[in-house]
Amino acid sequence: MFQQRENGKRPLPPAEVKGLILTLLSAAALTAALICLICDYFTSDRLSWSLIAGVSIIAAWLVLLPSLISRTKIVLKTLVVVSAIPIPLLAILSLLLNKSVIFTLGICITLIAIAIIWIIYGIFRKCKKNLWRAFGFALLVLIPVPIAITHISACFLPQAQFDFMSDIFNSGITLALSLVCFGGDYLHCQKKGAAADKK
Repeated sequence: MFQQRENGKRPLPPAEVKGLILTLLSAAALTAALICLICDYFTSDRLSWSLIAGVSIIAAWLVLLPSLISRTKIVLKTLVVVSAIPIPLLAILSLLLNKSVIFTLGICITLIAIAIIWIIYGIFRKCKKNLWRAFGFALLVLIPVPIAITHISACFLPQAQFDFMSDIFNSGITLALSLVCFGGDYLHCQKKGAAADKK
């Protein structure tokens, strides 16, 4: 729709398309935030939940920003923003809700998630010519994540009940999928070797 000018003129350049999407996205985000603020104020004579919604909308807009304004290294820049936003976002949410556990528990889980995201990014950059192997290593990295998050959550929320067996089961499934990917990688290498021998 945005790729073609009116009356059959030349397509819009990618930079203009991104600029148009950014404008529409910004307008939508601003409108949504204002609607939340207005509805919250006129229903309760004060601002409460709308502040949480507004902060979340701003965070989501910032995450999408690199993909719309950058021309190179879009994934890398997006990951940098994704790594930087959660900590201040958690701090603001913790203050708004007056719950310190949101920040302390959130920080622990966030650091795990950020570390895993960057490791997986490095894996795919290293194995970008072999996606089977990249997915296999990425799934291996994910195996301890649910168990670690559940144990950390149990430390901060001792009164809550956590199902550790389901985490172990999920990790087992992830390991099985990882082995399948490595099997696909092995078969792919065998086919390439056989094709090279024929030549």
